Amino acid sequence: MGGGWSQLGISTPVVQLSTRNIQALNMLFSSWALVFLSFGIMVDDWVTLNFGTKTNMQSHSPWIHTTIWPKDDLKVIRIMMILVISFSFFHNLFLGLEFTFMIPQTKCIFLITVFLSFFTGILLLCALLLYHLKLRQGQSVYYSGYKITWIISTAYLSVFFLFASGILCLLQYKQSMNSAKESHDTQQSGSSIEVISLQKLTVMPHSIVHQQWGPKCSTDGKRKGTEDVLDSRGLRCWAMALLLGSVRTSSDLQPQRLDFFHSESS
Repeated sequence: MGGGWSQLGISTPVVQLSTRNIQALNMLFSSWALVFLSFGIMVDDWVTLNFGTKTNMQSHSPWIHTTIWPKDDLKVIRIMMILVISFSFFHNLFLGLEFTFMIPQTKCIFLITVFLSFFTGILLLCALLLYHLKLRQGQSVYYSGYKITWIISTAYLSVFFLFASGILCLLQYKQSMNSAKESHDTQQSGSSIEVISLQKLTVMPHSIVHQQWGPKCSTDGKRKGTEDVLDSRGLRCWAMALLLGSVRTSSDLQPQRLDFFHSESS
């Protein structure tokens, strides 16, 4: 679906979100989850327990130790809530260090943040459901009824923020992997272009030599051939001149010889 929209030139909201925007939104969600959990520690009025009369009512919270449950059945819930706020604190700390570039954005860091967000959200949800179960079990044994206040709503809102933070961590990891792949492809294409350009640079001088020196060499060859032809013609002319000179000298000498013979005979 996203590829079809991108091919049509329409950017989806997921594509429009940059990595920094995802990190900022993730920090906001994790911070609100930690704030709500801390607020739940300070406020003891999670539920109102009714012991039969309107005046005999007591506030209760899973964070405090109470004698309503003799066997202290809420100890497991308190341990789970302590783990939840501890993991939420470390999750927010990792996100803050990652946002400020104090730690590298590696695969291990992404996996740690994803694990902390989802595990903390699941642990908080299990603690809240177990608390509801203990309240229902003690309704007919230790008190006549209970009333849930708005503080538990903030705890469930913290569960939502933690799951949303985990989803944003996954989205951030996906975008980082895509950007790393694109940068790797860009480097490969750049290296291939560089190799091709180097090959062209190594091939071009030969062609330039052929183009520049080829006609010159051919002209020099023609010129050399012309000089050879001229030299051969000159030799021929010189030979002809010598031949004619010898003929002339012989013709000039023959009358002189005849005159010499005539004089001797006379």
